[in-house]
Amino acid sequence: MQPNQITGIGLITAAGVGCAENYRNFTARNPGICTVTRFELPTAKVKTNFAGLIKNLSNESLPTELLPMLNEDDLAQDYVKAAVYVTAEAIKDAGLADREVSDPRRTGLIVASSLGNFLNVSELVKDYFMKELYKITSLIHGMNSYLPSRLGSMFGVAGPCYFVSSSCTSALNAILQADTLIKSGVVDRMLVCAVDVCLETGTYHLWNKIRVLSHRNDSPQTACRPYCKTRDGIVVSEAAGCFVIERAEPATRSHATIKGIGMANGASDFLKPSPELLEAAIREALATAQTPSDEIDFIAGSASGSPHCDHFESEAVCRVFGERAKKIPVFPYKSFLGSTFGTQAISEGALAIRSMNGNLVPEPFNIFEPDERVKANVYYNASDYAGYEINKILFINYGFAGNHMAMVLGKCDS
Repeated sequence: MQPNQITGIGLITAAGVGCAENYRNFTARNPGICTVTRFELPTAKVKTNFAGLIKNLSNESLPTELLPMLNEDDLAQDYVKAAVYVTAEAIKDAGLADREVSDPRRTGLIVASSLGNFLNVSELVKDYFMKELYKITSLIHGMNSYLPSRLGSMFGVAGPCYFVSSSCTSALNAILQADTLIKSGVVDRMLVCAVDVCLETGTYHLWNKIRVLSHRNDSPQTACRPYCKTRDGIVVSEAAGCFVIERAEPATRSHATIKGIGMANGASDFLKPSPELLEAAIREALATAQTPSDEIDFIAGSASGSPHCDHFESEAVCRVFGERAKKIPVFPYKSFLGSTFGTQAISEGALAIRSMNGNLVPEPFNIFEPDERVKANVYYNASDYAGYEINKILFINYGFAGNHMAMVLGKCDS
């Protein structure tokens, strides 16, 4: 069976609105991590005052033909507007609007999110308890089933339509389910929309209280330091992204093929990955992709800049790849984006696919001093890879509560 293809991509991050702006700022090494001004910070209680926040989306930024389909409550929420924007961008990129779809039941949609529409729910709670106000529409908007249903009706999706949440691996779990539904013959294509626009005073304060955030308030753009010995914590960021995934067709232009996905679940520690389970997920991804480890040219690492976690990922990579772990370039896209909650497989994956198709090994970001516990090839010079061919990449993704996943992506001709 031919691997399914990623034919369309939509993207919003703190670095930009739309794929073009994100790619341009990634090339220019211009991340959008900055001091928080969108919401109030209880400065006496928090040690960190920066994050990756998406820009407020104006109604004019959305396709004009979609605006009449959005009600007043939709237009008041960047969670909804971001999802609409990236889904529309991915559909346009895939050329779906120009292709005849004979049966809308052959198209499905999954929304992936770590926290769902938390901003709306938090405001609903505040209104109810502080002002004794409530609206049925607010309650409905807070349900995780609302957004997939809304997007499905807007974009003419009549096939499977639902919500997936599994912490930071939400988007990759959704991609796995989309890939499986297509291969099983239930649908011909799936829209996978991942959105986590979820930061406000309460959620941000909670992240501070967990004590996993970087405290580099004087240098937000260099605060996320995966694999660096001086790393001191993660940088939380918002994002939204969409992949159009379709059954392989020779005439359809494609960004990448989904070769295989692996997963292993379990956690002896809620916050730390297991090298053994991460190794198992990587080996399963390679096996389902029918790809030997020596055919992987590039690794998109999942490291977040946590002083307690990044070296465990390196350990798993070294177990799988042996001596080749010292040669395959490993780049963590969080060093640019921050930790984008449940959107990571799409927000980071879009940049990784861009790197693969351009045969571009990115220069490491924010690595100032090597960590002797990290043995994988993360401290390379990009200039050493001039003319390097990237045909297959390994994407690693893990999150809180023991989700360990990996995906093998390939160029469409490999």
